[in-house]
Amino acid sequence: MRSTTYLTAAACTAAVLAVTGLPPATAAPAAPAKPLTKDTADFNGDGYADLAIGAHTATVNGVKRAGAITIAYGSATGLKHDTAAVITQATPGVPGDPAPDGKWREVSAHGDFDGDGYDDLYVQWVSKNVILWGSKTGITGASTTLPRGTATSTDPELLGAGLGTGDINGDGTDDIVIRSHGGRLGFTFSVLSGPINRTTGRAASTVVRDIWNQDGIGLRGNGLFVGDITGDGLADVTVVGHRDYKPASTVLKGSPTGLVKGSGTFKEYANYSTPYGSAFGDLNGDGYLDLAVGLGYSHAQTNAVRDAVSVNYGGPNGLSTTTPALLLSQSSPGVPGVSEIGDRWGSTLEITDTDGDGFADLLIGASYETGDDAATTTGAGAVTVLRGSRTGITTTGAKTLTQNTAGVPSASENNDHFGSAIAAIDSDKNGRPEVYVGGNGEDGFTGRVWNLTTAPGTGLTGTGATSFGLTALGGTAGASNFGYRFAG
Repeated sequence: MRSTTYLTAAACTAAVLAVTGLPPATAAPAAPAKPLTKDTADFNGDGYADLAIGAHTATVNGVKRAGAITIAYGSATGLKHDTAAVITQATPGVPGDPAPDGKWREVSAHGDFDGDGYDDLYVQWVSKNVILWGSKTGITGASTTLPRGTATSTDPELLGAGLGTGDINGDGTDDIVIRSHGGRLGFTFSVLSGPINRTTGRAASTVVRDIWNQDGIGLRGNGLFVGDITGDGLADVTVVGHRDYKPASTVLKGSPTGLVKGSGTFKEYANYSTPYGSAFGDLNGDGYLDLAVGLGYSHAQTNAVRDAVSVNYGGPNGLSTTTPALLLSQSSPGVPGVSEIGDRWGSTLEITDTDGDGFADLLIGASYETGDDAATTTGAGAVTVLRGSRTGITTTGAKTLTQNTAGVPSASENNDHFGSAIAAIDSDKNGRPEVYVGGNGEDGFTGRVWNLTTAPGTGLTGTGATSFGLTALGGTAGASNFGYRFAG
C-alpha cells in the first residue's frame, strides 16, 4: 500500500475561518504530532500515484458493451494518460471473455492485498470479485478471482456491493471488508485478511461479522466505509444501517486481534435513506480522518428533495463525540445551487486540500445537476467545493465548477454527467493535488475525464484544465461510459 502526504498538521494556519449558516463546532484539539496521509494507488511501485478509470460499456474486439478499464500512471511530468494501459477480458490473464452486455466493472478499490509492495486493483461486477495484481510494470492482466463462497459462517458468500479496503490488523498487508451472506441474510459483512493467495483467491483468514445480532444493525445499500478515523494507523469500519426502520450505526475499530467497538453516531436522516459516494480526509486539521457520505432519500408522498452529504468528524475512539456532525444540502445556507429532484448531489465525493491552507476541502459531485447556462440543460453535472477549516466544514468561499467554468474544456450539455466520478491525486509529487472529474455521458455517453488544477490561495480552478477520452488511449470509440468510476 502506497501513501502520498496531502495534509501536514504543521502547515495549519492559526486563523479561525468563519462558518456561514452552520452550527458552531467545539474548539479544535492540539495539532497532531504526525502528518496525515491519504492512500493513493501505486500499481507499478515507482512512487507516483496512478489512476484506474472504468468504462463499463466499451466495445471490445467488436463485442458491444463488454467493458474496459484504463490504468493511467503517474510520473515526474504528471499523469501519463497518453500511454495508459487498457485492460479488458480479452487481455491475457483476465478471467472470462468479452461478452455482449457483460459490462465488466467496476474499478472499486485498491490496496496491496498480497504484500508484495505493489498496489493491486479490486474489480467488482454483479457478484463477481476479481483482483488485478500490480507489478513492476503495473497492471498487466495477471489476476485472481475470489471464491464466491457458500454462505456459511466459515465460507461467506461475497456480494457485489459494500466494499472497503485497508489494513485492519496492522500486519502491513491490506485487508478486504465486504458485504456477505454467512450470518443473518443481508446483515453481515466479512473481513478477508491479507495476504490473499494469488492461486486460490483465499484470504489468510476470514472473519464474518453478523452485525444484526452482534451490533443491532441491518446493513443496507453501501453503508460500509473503511478508513483510519481513530488515527492509530489501523483501518476502522464504520457501518451505517437501520434497526426497525430507524437509523443505526456503529464504528468498529481495527486492532491486531480483530474489530473492537468504538464510539460515536453517524449523522443521518431521521428516516430511511441510501448512501451514495463517500470520502475520508482531515477537514479540521486535528489529525483524525473525517468521513463524508452522500445520502439519497425519496419521499413518495411529498416527492421531497432529500439529497444531502453527511459530514462526520473522527476522534481517538471512533466518530467524534465533541465535534458536531453536519447534514448538508443545497438548501443549507451558503451552499451554492438549489436542491432539485434527481440532482444526485453527493453521489461522488473527494476530500483534499485544494487551496494549500493546510485543511482538506470537500468536493461534492452532482452528476445530474441542471446546467448553469439554462434551465433546459438537464443532467449536465457539477462539482461543488466546500472548504475545510480549524472548526471543520465552512461555506465561506464555496464554489461550483461545471464545463461552463472558464478554462474547462467543452460545455455543459444534456446528460454529460460531469462529476460522475472524482479523484484527487498528486501524480507528479509536486505537493499539489490534481482533481480528476469523470463525465461518463459526454459526447453521447462516450465519456471523458477532466484534469482540474489546484493552486495555493485559489483552490480548484478551471485555469489550465485538460481532458482526455478512451479513444485517444487506444480504446474503441462509441458509448463506453468512460469516467463512470475511478480508483486511485
